[in-house]
Amino acid sequence: MRLFLYIFLISQLLNFLDVFAQKVIKDSSQINSVKWEKVEEKSKPLKKIIWRSYNNDESYFENEILKNKTEPPIWRNRILRFSFEEIDMPDAGEYMGLYSIGAYDRLNPWLYGGITLYGAATGSRGGFFTGGYTLGLERKLTDNWILDAGGYVGAGGGGAAAQGGGLMIRPHIGLKYDFNWSALGLNYSYVDFPNGEISSDAIALSLDIPFTSPTLNWEDDDLTAADYFGVDSNYLSRHRSHLAARVRAYYPSSDSKTTSGGSFDDSLGLIGVDYTYFLDNNWFATFETAGAVLGGVGGYAELLAGIGYRLPLTNNDRLALLPVLTIGGAGGGEVETGGGFVARANLGLEYLLSPDLSMIIDGGYFTAPDGNFDTPYVGFNLAYIMESFAQDQKGAPLRETDLIQTTKWRFRPAHQWYFDAQRKGGSTRDMQLLGGKIDWMGGDWWYLTGQGLSAYEGGAGGYSEGHWGIGVLGPSWNNWNLYGEMLIGAGGGGGVDSGSALLYKPSIGLEYHLNDDFSLQTAIGKVISKEGNLDANTFDVGLVWRFGTPK
Repeated sequence: MRLFLYIFLISQLLNFLDVFAQKVIKDSSQINSVKWEKVEEKSKPLKKIIWRSYNNDESYFENEILKNKTEPPIWRNRILRFSFEEIDMPDAGEYMGLYSIGAYDRLNPWLYGGITLYGAATGSRGGFFTGGYTLGLERKLTDNWILDAGGYVGAGGGGAAAQGGGLMIRPHIGLKYDFNWSALGLNYSYVDFPNGEISSDAIALSLDIPFTSPTLNWEDDDLTAADYFGVDSNYLSRHRSHLAARVRAYYPSSDSKTTSGGSFDDSLGLIGVDYTYFLDNNWFATFETAGAVLGGVGGYAELLAGIGYRLPLTNNDRLALLPVLTIGGAGGGEVETGGGFVARANLGLEYLLSPDLSMIIDGGYFTAPDGNFDTPYVGFNLAYIMESFAQDQKGAPLRETDLIQTTKWRFRPAHQWYFDAQRKGGSTRDMQLLGGKIDWMGGDWWYLTGQGLSAYEGGAGGYSEGHWGIGVLGPSWNNWNLYGEMLIGAGGGGGVDSGSALLYKPSIGLEYHLNDDFSLQTAIGKVISKEGNLDANTFDVGLVWRFGTPK
């Protein structure tokens, strides 16, 4: 850790000196250099001249320029990161393989940050998951080699691991080789659970996939593509994406076992969320997470990623087949998934209800090769269809006259307290959770929300929740406004008495607007399990970031 600190300080010093040197060079070149260039004149036919009077108003021309000028969208440079590493566990000779999925925003040329999810894939701790936030620094050493250093703070656990309260800290430092379309990295990392027994260094292999996407102000709406993107509109294409709420029923085979060796007598019910992005008109990548709410396996969760193909069946594109292959991690709730690695093959049938909404019925087979859990399944998905814009020609072409609308979103990093949360065995204890919330704004006064939280303090390491629900916003008064939410979801693990894991979560809160983009929130509420004894008061504080995406 001391070495990490020294390298960090030295890299920042070098970065400062480089920036200062570049500024000096730039300033001196502007002052002292004069360049001459031969220009060949090419005559062009004159356009028709339109004469207008400006009535001796010298500000006329300035006003006309401002009137016709539109600010282009902010193209944000972003990173999708996958990684894998093996860490030593407290028991001698035991290890756990951790994979991760991270989505990061480049805050400036040398700083990035965002969300990271970790899950167990090898070993014997299937169901181990953590989620949190990563902040990193990059320093270009050569045209292709990049120094990368950063840290992760998150919460979670599971798989009967010795994670204590669930707080996870992971600093890293290493090198990346930039292939332009991706970057391959080799990092030294240190995984530590300060209030648990897991503490191990590791060598991590990472793959970064860069991409860009525009982020807009809420006020930007109903402009043409030319107004939004300017000359860039000729080089853009539209890519479909969707966000789906999922309900699934698993029917475990007779060979499937629990971690205690028992058999599954009933089907399992899961709810979750999925994000799908189309790479072109047919191929797509998908990312999903789900948790159990029925079947007596409270705490079972999945984190998956995969690839699929959309095959239209009708000329109007309303009906299509969706074959998909996914891999990832799953476990918890005493489901025997071994080290956690799972794979799934499924086939979906999509029907477009409207340009913005589709219904998908799917079925397939889910297996844990390293464990004893195999099951066919059927599912129902309700998807909200969006569009993303990319600086490529792989999606649908974009015309300059296309009208662009702004989809309004909010992201809310959050911290929650549960007071006297009921534990298995009859005891109660406070606990603290860390997580994030994403909101789709349906209007000025209501929104749909998806939320995920994990315990990091209070002796409940391994307890996690996932919810979706609806919220309402009250009228604003002096930058203040009331809001309320009603959530339904799944939660379990960490010895918390959540029963089957089906939870209800009502709350009411107060929001203070710092500016057009950010707010502070605080709320009180309750978390109530349907079949367990969990019935605790909650207190929530968080930050709100408002942003828009074009459609």
